[in-house]
Amino acid sequence: MKNNKAPKIIAGIFSGLFRYAPFSSALSALHSILGQAMPAIETVVTVGLFDGALKALNGEDTGGSLVFYAAVYLVAYFINDVLAFVGDTATNTGVFEKGSHLFRIKLYEKMAKMPLIAFEDAGLLNNKERAEKAVNDNVMAEVFKQCLIFAGSAVSIVGVVAVLASFSLWLVPVSLLSVAPHFISRLLRGREFYRVKYAQAKKTRLLTYLWNLFNGRRTAKEMRVMGFDGYITGKWARLRDEVNEETWKVNLKDVKSMLFCDAICIVGYGLSVIIVLLLAINGDVSVGVLGASLNAFAKVQANMREFLISFGKLPENLSYARDYFGFLDLPEEQNGHMQYGGLKSGIKARNVSFKYPNAAGYAVRNVSLDIQRGEKIAVLGENGSGKTTLSKLLLGLYPQESGEVLYDGADVRGFSKESFFKNVSVISQNFVSYNLTLRENVAISDTRRMGSDDEITAALRGVGLAYITDEVGGLDGVLGREFGGSELSGGEWQKLAIARGLFRASELIILDEPTSALDPLIETEILTKFLEIAKDKTAVIISHRVGLSKLVDKIVVMKDGEVAETGTHADLMRRDGEYARLYLSQEQWYSQ
Repeated sequence: MKNNKAPKIIAGIFSGLFRYAPFSSALSALHSILGQAMPAIETVVTVGLFDGALKALNGEDTGGSLVFYAAVYLVAYFINDVLAFVGDTATNTGVFEKGSHLFRIKLYEKMAKMPLIAFEDAGLLNNKERAEKAVNDNVMAEVFKQCLIFAGSAVSIVGVVAVLASFSLWLVPVSLLSVAPHFISRLLRGREFYRVKYAQAKKTRLLTYLWNLFNGRRTAKEMRVMGFDGYITGKWARLRDEVNEETWKVNLKDVKSMLFCDAICIVGYGLSVIIVLLLAINGDVSVGVLGASLNAFAKVQANMREFLISFGKLPENLSYARDYFGFLDLPEEQNGHMQYGGLKSGIKARNVSFKYPNAAGYAVRNVSLDIQRGEKIAVLGENGSGKTTLSKLLLGLYPQESGEVLYDGADVRGFSKESFFKNVSVISQNFVSYNLTLRENVAISDTRRMGSDDEITAALRGVGLAYITDEVGGLDGVLGREFGGSELSGGEWQKLAIARGLFRASELIILDEPTSALDPLIETEILTKFLEIAKDKTAVIISHRVGLSKLVDKIVVMKDGEVAETGTHADLMRRDGEYARLYLSQEQWYSQ
């Protein structure tokens, strides 16, 4: 939705709801429009009832008109009651639940299509926070509801004011002007609410982060043992109070303005009572008109108040809806059109440079690298040297600022994501522990082979986890305490992640610090087995440890975002450079 004007946003909301919840949306609209005709009908019927009763008491009528108007009132009341029940049910279950679910799914689908690099941008994360707030607070459903209230109130006001005008034109301006301050107040307060919430996006993200820290299972133990849980909770409490204080100040202004507006409405209602009494005393209106006018005037005020509050509150919700649709309009990851047919020759990186959003320096600078098909390469370097960033550039996950990454001479960005990534397996240091079955934990990387017991067992054996099958109750035994399954150690979970990567039928596999939580000797053992299993694959192993250096075909040493050295273990040791320094500093880990 490139046009972010209010009519376009409202049209987008109505279009989405009527497309995915047509029955509920239609019933809600029917209730809002037809149901609001009741006050005008009630006003006319009340006049008939009052005047009919007076005539019956004076013997001027047999009571026929009284019975007629009473029957009309009961029928109208019944129809309105049914409409209200059906309309409210449709609004709550259809528009708010199903409709909001739709907008939430659209948001998550958008996130899945966005470039990974976008999530390194703090500004975009703030936009995402506001878009999620729009979904979590049912803002789109609220806009839909407010527009229906707006339209329904307009129908009610026009009908009742037309009836009042037929009694006396004096009643019209008093009834309308007495509620105008509500519109002005709601409009100003709504904009101020949005400005405050907009500015709080970063703070609310930090609040959520801190909350997850002292409620997360991974961090709770360290915080308690190290004794800084009080610091985190205190920081959260101070930030929470700061956010609440800002919101409270706006709410206080809102309450004061609403009290002022209500006072004006009371004055307006008092004036209308005096006017209609004078008209009745002068014989300009009947007793029935007197009673109905007082009731009708109260309804005009109530409907006008609701009308103006909805209209005044609309800009606030539209601002959040604009954030939501604006997020949906952000550029998506470009998908190439070339089909990737597999690596035949090799991968070449040529003068590749990259820096993160809002970063001053380059994470990777002028890197050139050749990887032959079937070659096993170790990319070594200290933390922050650019190793992981380089792996993402090689896979086309991040767009390089300059240079190119070529697969058999073709730019990696030109391949369709589906055809390319089905040939790639990535094992990350930040692996996921799935609280699912052992089978699923391995075969989820290639669900087409979920029933291949022998291949799953082979992947487990390859990382030294063959024993785990008996301990957890077979391949279908559940892992993790979340659902009463068997809990594994940190090292076992990490080995399982490696088995998952090995199981995937891919020709290129990238291991990003896959054994960082393991003992160096166990690391060497696992990587040795991995290289045996992956003998037909092209493998890039990212690590800050040198234990695997003698096992690979080539070593690439990164330092400060650049390639410092390239060669075999023997070559690099003879050069006595960065690699030799790293190796000698860690040699004792692997000499036991």
